[in-house]
Amino acid sequence: MEKKPKKSLRKYAIIGVILLIIIALVWFQMRRSQNNLAQNTETFVIVPSEISLVSIATGKLTSSDEDAIKLTGTVSSLFVELGDVVSKGEVLGEYTKQSLDKLGVYAPIGGIVTQLPSALSQEFIISNPNALEMTVSVPEIEIKKFKLGQSAEVYVLAVDSTLYGSISEISNFSLTQTPATSYTVTVTFDKRDSGALIGMSGVLKTFVEGYGDYYANGKLSSSDQRSVKVEGSITSTTVKVGDTIQARQKLGEYQPSSAKTNIIASRDGVVSALPTAVKSELVISNPDALQLIVNISETDIHKIELNQSAQIYVEAVDASFTGTVVRIGQIGNTNLDYTTYPVTISFESSDVPLFLGMSGSAQIVIEKKSNILVVPYEAIVIDGTSRYLISSEWLKNTSKPQSDYYIPVTTGLADVYNIEVTGEDLLNREIIIPQESTSLAGLFRRP
Repeated sequence: MEKKPKKSLRKYAIIGVILLIIIALVWFQMRRSQNNLAQNTETFVIVPSEISLVSIATGKLTSSDEDAIKLTGTVSSLFVELGDVVSKGEVLGEYTKQSLDKLGVYAPIGGIVTQLPSALSQEFIISNPNALEMTVSVPEIEIKKFKLGQSAEVYVLAVDSTLYGSISEISNFSLTQTPATSYTVTVTFDKRDSGALIGMSGVLKTFVEGYGDYYANGKLSSSDQRSVKVEGSITSTTVKVGDTIQARQKLGEYQPSSAKTNIIASRDGVVSALPTAVKSELVISNPDALQLIVNISETDIHKIELNQSAQIYVEAVDASFTGTVVRIGQIGNTNLDYTTYPVTISFESSDVPLFLGMSGSAQIVIEKKSNILVVPYEAIVIDGTSRYLISSEWLKNTSKPQSDYYIPVTTGLADVYNIEVTGEDLLNREIIIPQESTSLAGLFRRP
């Protein structure tokens, strides 16, 4: 009976020793974790610095030194291609030069002017308003049911009148390249006294065997048109589309073409543009005088100035250059509700092999603040609507909540990495940059 208490005491003593060892180990681990946290936590000293906001845009390298050889005539042949290197005085092609004399253009018949000369077509078209036709589209599965000469009628809603005629043309090829291929059918008829005019809408009605009455919509046009082609350059017109004119009436004046003339290179350089129907000029560019044209948003364009420095990066050669803003476009390019303006940056390529047409990006500073206090984004703690920094004093006692060491601040201008802060006694203050491993990591996010 007396031995039992001794065994109980021994048992309790062993349990107590084990508990003390566990407590010591936990305490040691906590201290070790706290020391590791203190050693691994990054700190930052707040000192005066600067922040620059930049506008980043991309564009293509072009030449800032070009000669445009304007051709007052029609190009008959070219001996060069885009990208060819040429020398001053080299023959680049031939064109038919315009005479200095001005000649009149006259209407061959009376009628209505339905086309004037343009960059794409150097001809007038006069249409007889009394000879009408209408062309409609017919699906490929039905086109074989139509026959030339079969009777047809066209109802013109604008004048509430029906015109009677026949099918005068059925196309044997399709202009559409979609799965729903269609062909054109033309119906010719007399205007009579219906009052129908060129351009009015009409509804075709014709009988198709095995189908019944077939209907299709179209526009009235003239079946009797005369074209007046001009071999030269139009200098003036005296009529406009829709005018009613008489036979032999003057339509305008032009400079006729004369003999073929050589196109001579005006300088050494690279051929960067060839003549087209829209723009009749050949351009020779200096490949060593480079510029980059980028598009800047409407919200930033007013912050950019002439002669302002800009940084250019060309990915193809993995090289950066310092340039200068030499031109700011005043006319914007609007896409939906977003408008951009062209900004031209000139720069020297030094010995880096750059080529016209390469892609480049530009960084232009649009706002800058100097001698301000800044901290890394990661240092900001957001708690509700307030923003804080954490004093490095917390590292001396990491067992306490970080919120006990909050420093209230107000944030300002920010760039990609840093943000401006203002508050009391911030200069030379050491703060910590919170790590996700801390207990309050979930509260930290970028502003």
